[in-house]
Amino acid sequence: MRPVALITTKPGFEPELKKEIESLKIKKKVLWTPFRGLLKVLSYDLSEFLREIEDNKEELKFLFRIIPLERGCKTDLTDIKKAVSSLINEKKGKIENKSFVVRCNRRGSHSFKSEDVEREIGKYILDKFNDLNLKVNLKKWDFKVNIEILQDESYVSVFIDDFRDISVDKNIQNLKNLKKYRERPLNRSERKMQELIEKFPELFSDLNCVVDIGASPGGWTKLLSNLAKKVYAIDTGELKVRKDNIIHIKKRAELINFKEDINEDIDLITNDTNLYPVESILLTLKFVNYLKSGGYIIHTVKAEDYSKKKSSLNEILEILDRRSDIHICKIINLKANTKNELTLILKKV
Repeated sequence: MRPVALITTKPGFEPELKKEIESLKIKKKVLWTPFRGLLKVLSYDLSEFLREIEDNKEELKFLFRIIPLERGCKTDLTDIKKAVSSLINEKKGKIENKSFVVRCNRRGSHSFKSEDVEREIGKYILDKFNDLNLKVNLKKWDFKVNIEILQDESYVSVFIDDFRDISVDKNIQNLKNLKKYRERPLNRSERKMQELIEKFPELFSDLNCVVDIGASPGGWTKLLSNLAKKVYAIDTGELKVRKDNIIHIKKRAELINFKEDINEDIDLITNDTNLYPVESILLTLKFVNYLKSGGYIIHTVKAEDYSKKKSSLNEILEILDRRSDIHICKIINLKANTKNELTLILKKV
């Protein structure tokens, strides 16, 4: 399967849209992205996916926009130009003597603006395909070169005639003033905990005391507080969630004095801190002595970059191998994890 479309919804309603698209009968995968309101769809056939969307549009209540994707490449002007060139060569017969516009939707942090990409690619098309007698028209264009940039990934499409991006205006209007159907995620990592709760409900049964290490801004704490009698949220940063059963300990985890700050048996330890992998696992292990026998640990391994993901995991496994009281239940790649992350599910024996 390959990326065939980006789909959008009102930020905070990504889980609802994901479920709707997953209910379609064709083979596909719906992936989270780091960007609010935006999901990516993988499938075998773009045309089949678009037909399925059209056939079921009335049942899709959270879908705002569908952006078909034809070519994928790295976020590099040379690679983007190659993708554009390939598509224009493919569609020469339809675009000769036509007017066009370049539109770039940039998401992420870059040294350039969307307008820079639009100008560069527009000039490239005019120069390289001068034999096609093309003209730029920003308002009344015949075809659109569409570029979607998602940090390091870019996707290019050439929209002409009936092949173009689709807006579901009815849904946009219906959700425009809807403030709360389901609480919006406090941050992207909250989706990881939601995914864990859905996949492994046994980890969250009969919870009395949970310790959430590196809790700020509170995405994991928020969900855990719905499942446990008490959550100790450890972080020097502020929490964006407040409930009677959340105890915010504004200290660095390594400075916690367990008897003074918590002083009760722990049922579950969670850690999603942005620390070097070894430093992070050692923080988790600091609390294991106070974890009940049979209690679980959910720990995110965050490598510095993708190339170090395997070596970071191996370092952590070596540390855990020296602990006879910890059993490794699962090493998983959650859909909501970044490409540099893995999630460990551990159990105290």
